[in-house]
Amino acid sequence: MYRNLLLFLFLGWMMTGLGACTSAHDEAPFLAEGSFSAKGNLVMIGGGPRPAEIMELIVSLSPDSTMIVVPMASAIADTIGWEHRDMFLSYGAKSVEIMMLEDEDIDRPEILEQLRTASGIWFSGGDQRQLMHYFGTEAMRAAVHEAWQNGAVIAGTSAGTAVQSAVMITGDERHAVRQPFGIIRHENVITTPGLGLVENMIVDQHFIRRSRLNRLLNVMLDEGAPYAAGIDEATALWFAGDGWVEVVGESQVILLDASAADSGVFADGNLGARGIVTQILPPGARFRWDGMRVSGILLPSE
Repeated sequence: MYRNLLLFLFLGWMMTGLGACTSAHDEAPFLAEGSFSAKGNLVMIGGGPRPAEIMELIVSLSPDSTMIVVPMASAIADTIGWEHRDMFLSYGAKSVEIMMLEDEDIDRPEILEQLRTASGIWFSGGDQRQLMHYFGTEAMRAAVHEAWQNGAVIAGTSAGTAVQSAVMITGDERHAVRQPFGIIRHENVITTPGLGLVENMIVDQHFIRRSRLNRLLNVMLDEGAPYAAGIDEATALWFAGDGWVEVVGESQVILLDASAADSGVFADGNLGARGIVTQILPPGARFRWDGMRVSGILLPSE
């Protein structure tokens, strides 16, 4: 009788403890919404220097080697627009158009048509919130999606990378401490919707150089995202239309896999988790991506 009572109390304690640490997917149906069947390509650069290898790849992925440069994330958009136009021409683009936008251009039919029929769209760095001011409507996002679905390359650096995932990290936080994102606490990192080109995976940039693991883990756990990718400077994550994803450039991508993890919010709003898998992927590393799951990770020597 006494032994049975101890067993009952022990099992009750175990169930209570695990109840506080629940799977992230119980709270956010990320995996149910994913799809990745576009004919086009995505190239996400983590900011910093832009190696020739990456820029030449972007031009080669444009079906007719033409690009539209969207510099609206920058505080000096006009200057950046012309600089990036010349940059793409130097890497072999046949023609480059600069898309300077005003508020009245949002959802304008001519702009939507230009985006829908683009062969390549480049988003510059700067402030991702400012860029999404122009691309936050359903029609503007849909136009970019249509270009990608039809075979265009969608590429960007820094802010131009941040906007590509469905959940966009803004760069702001609610509970600042001595250093930026110095805590991993419930709802600390401020996010907004991005373009949604990649679902089920949150991306971050300048990752290793600026030690941004805290904030990416914070967002990943808060949003219940199964995957997250931290892209370092001078490095790109290339989502090819054939389902392969490859690391290109000079540094690494940190891939976080919480698809089988348990997580929860504990005392004082602190986040906790177990079972998150970390992969460090150097240039040449590849994995399969179907919009919902990572599989078949290969390092360069394999």
